[in-house]
Amino acid sequence: AGKSRFLLSDGLATVNREGIKPWTGIITPHEMVEELQSGFTVPSDDDFDGVDVTYINGVTWAEETVKCRTPDNPTPVKIENYKLDGVLSQDHAYQIGMRRLMKYLQQRVTFQTTTELDALCYNTGDRIVLTDDIPGNNTISCLVEAMTTAGGMTTFTVTEPLDWSFENPRALIRYQDGSASGLMVASRVGDYQLSVPHLSDFDDPLKIDQTSPAIEPVRLVFCGSTRHVYDAIVEEIAPQSDGTCQVTAKEYRASFYDYDNASYPGDIA
Repeated sequence: AGKSRFLLSDGLATVNREGIKPWTGIITPHEMVEELQSGFTVPSDDDFDGVDVTYINGVTWAEETVKCRTPDNPTPVKIENYKLDGVLSQDHAYQIGMRRLMKYLQQRVTFQTTTELDALCYNTGDRIVLTDDIPGNNTISCLVEAMTTAGGMTTFTVTEPLDWSFENPRALIRYQDGSASGLMVASRVGDYQLSVPHLSDFDDPLKIDQTSPAIEPVRLVFCGSTRHVYDAIVEEIAPQSDGTCQVTAKEYRASFYDYDNASYPGDIA
């Protein structure tokens, strides 16, 4: 489908679907060998505020153009001319053009950090969560020292004191295979202990293995319900000469995909 992108992974050709999707993993300060950096791009007159998509009509085989505009700006000043291969439907061409336009208008934050080999768990286009440990940011990143389950609840003992003044605290687990749980409601057990509803993933030895000392501990992120973690889309993973990996990611917003099921309204100018 045209909503997927071609990807070369481990020498194999595959596709990576872009759109509204759950995160595939999380990079916490424990995986970072340098602090998470973020850059903000200020809107400017050089930004595209319209996209013209040229594609081949699957019925007539003639080249056609769809004009992607936002309702509040039917006559944009700076228009990107984008040629789309492999898409034969007018609506599909419009949806992909609007996705590009939404990113030009809304995607302002770029994140960068360096990990050891951890970043190789992910691919370009994956949605991931990034966290930091900045005081006052309502995020605590810690290691899991022990876990016990009883009565459908799992209690985690962690390495950092938990701040129970966070509003409606939540927990997020980074499993040992690099994948991540969803946000879970955290209940107070103690300063270093919290409980969450038991998940079947907790019983998977590939995700949580506490018996092997060679495997790094599970990470747990403790945060407020008004999340202070960063949603991002992996843009590039660049292995460095010293064995580390530099990760560049751009902010993820569900609104980028608001037009993914839209029909082409025609030229609204």
